[in-house]
Amino acid sequence: MKKLKVKDIMLTGAFAALYILCVGLGVLVGSFFDRSGNMMFAPAFAAVFGGTVYMLLQSKIKKFGAISLLGMVMGAFFLLSGHFFIAFLPGLVFGLLADWVAGLGRYENKSLILLSFVVFSFANSGPIIFMWLARQTYIDSLIARGKTEEYINRILLPVDFPTIAGFVGMVAVGALIGGLFGQYLVKKHFVKAGMVS
Repeated sequence: MKKLKVKDIMLTGAFAALYILCVGLGVLVGSFFDRSGNMMFAPAFAAVFGGTVYMLLQSKIKKFGAISLLGMVMGAFFLLSGHFFIAFLPGLVFGLLADWVAGLGRYENKSLILLSFVVFSFANSGPIIFMWLARQTYIDSLIARGKTEEYINRILLPVDFPTIAGFVGMVAVGALIGGLFGQYLVKKHFVKAGMVS
């Protein structure tokens, strides 16, 4: 198995910065669809916007570790933006899983790479998963950050099958749209230009 070199890590860092911008754009667009502030739509829109960045990353670095590192950076981003430490775990777990899925096809199989992006897109769901799995701890962390009871009641998502299934479906569809568009752009513009193999 090929190991990441220093230049690979630096390039992954640059793509991570771009991906964080895509997440920010996803949050912004998602806020137009949901005024409650619970960010339920943000991961789906982040996947739509981040697909091209992800596909460029995996086309430039076809080695295990780059996608995992991207996931860890996303987890660290949630930590540094004031979320509870559990919000870091989806970035780590889904980053590793996505790397493994892409690696099954040696980072060459387009279908597996697309599937890996669908998996990876759940790395951005840390705060929402935390809201469901550790509800009281989530509430306590919001109180500690000075949030009001009205705000907390407004953003809490119910823990029921329709809500969870709807969230998973939205993220998966957003990832498929973003991933397919990203693969199209990479093939049409970057491969032809000789920027990627």
